[in-house]
Amino acid sequence: MTRLMLKTASKYWWLPLITGLLSVGLGIWCLASPGSSLPIMAYTFALVICSVGFLNTVFAIFSIGSISGWGFKLLAGIIEIICGVWLILLPEAAMVSTFIYGIGFYLVFVALNAVCEAVLYYGDTKYWLALLLSFILCTLILAVIFLAGPLAGGIAVWLYIGIAFMTFGFYRMLLSVKIYQANKMLNR
Repeated sequence: MTRLMLKTASKYWWLPLITGLLSVGLGIWCLASPGSSLPIMAYTFALVICSVGFLNTVFAIFSIGSISGWGFKLLAGIIEIICGVWLILLPEAAMVSTFIYGIGFYLVFVALNAVCEAVLYYGDTKYWLALLLSFILCTLILAVIFLAGPLAGGIAVWLYIGIAFMTFGFYRMLLSVKIYQANKMLNR
C-alpha cells in the first residue's frame, strides 16, 4: 500500500470503530436476551445493517481514487443499505423468517469482505494480520454453523449469532486501532 493511500485511509480510522461497537453491542444484546421478540431483533438488525452500510459507503466515497479497493467498500455499503431497507419493508411474518437466514448470510458476506480487507491493508504486519484473521475466521465459522441449522438450534442459535457479531465487532475495533496507529505514524 502506498504512503498516500495509507494516509487517506487513516483519516477515517473512527469508521471501523463505530461499526465494531455497533456489532459488539448487537452481539451482547443477542446473548443477553435470547428470548426477546424476533421482530424487535429483526428491526434492530435491519437498522444496524443500514447504519454500517451508510458508514462503509461514506468511507468509500471519501477514498475514491486514493486507495485501491474503494469500489468493493462502496459495493458492500450499497448492498448493506439495500438489504437493511428491504428487511424493514417486509411484512412482520416474512421479516422474521428472512431475518433468521439473512443474518447468517450477512455474517458470511462481511467475514469474507473483512478477510480481503485485512490482507489488503495489513499484509506486511504478520502479527496484526494473524490477529485480525483469527477474529474473522471465528465469525465465518460461527455463521456457517448457524446457516447449517438455524431453526433447529434453539438457544444455541443465539449463542452462535451473538458470538459471531462480537468477534466481527472486535475485528473492526482492532482494525480501527491499527488504522489509528498508522495515522499517528504518518502525521509525525
